Amino acid sequence: MQYLEYLLLGYLIMWPIYIYLTHEKEQQSVIADPEKRIAVYRITMLQLWLPVMFLMVLVSQDHISMSDIGLQWQFGVANQIGVAALVLIAGYFFMSLKKLSESTENHQAIRKQLAYIQWLMPTSVKETRYFILGVSITAGICEELLFRGYLMHMLADYMPTYAVVIISSLAFGLPHLYQGVIHILRTALMGVVMALIYLATDSIIVPIVLHAVIDMYSGALAYLVLREQPSEIIAEKF
Repeated sequence: MQYLEYLLLGYLIMWPIYIYLTHEKEQQSVIADPEKRIAVYRITMLQLWLPVMFLMVLVSQDHISMSDIGLQWQFGVANQIGVAALVLIAGYFFMSLKKLSESTENHQAIRKQLAYIQWLMPTSVKETRYFILGVSITAGICEELLFRGYLMHMLADYMPTYAVVIISSLAFGLPHLYQGVIHILRTALMGVVMALIYLATDSIIVPIVLHAVIDMYSGALAYLVLREQPSEIIAEKF
């Protein structure tokens, strides 16, 4: 099974390189033909589930245990606080989306904030379903298992905890380079937060749910403010 672990590590190293080489062409393709956006969602999900399948083979062969990658639930205070926080965050997101759906006052400002990633965000009901039920859940499960569960476990044998958190978070940020350098750092910072939650709860469950909820909120928010704009207007911005 060692060869499969090397393959998994190689995948994590090569994935940001692949994104660097292909993201501009992909972006221009979607801008020219917005119907290709769903195809990008499908490819993204495949790219995330494939290495997780490798990881699950390692688990099934007892090369790595479920607890090694955080797939366990600890009935402790940290997890109880985590669940309470998830409820509060989900409630806040719901109220925020409800307010956005009732008033267009802040839509223009939000569109400006989303300009760097607008080409990828959903603008139709079908795209929103793919993004929320597909991309968001996939990212929550797969990225947390890969970068927090697996990578942190693997690095922990060679370096102190603070270095594990920093390196795994940077590795998490790099595949988001299509968003720009500043957003690589922002995503890496989010990775640090997720890593600290993981360490505090000794379970990957809360980070998975939180990650998925944040991405779902982003997709729903984008749909609410971008559905008013024709694709031609969006394309002109690029």
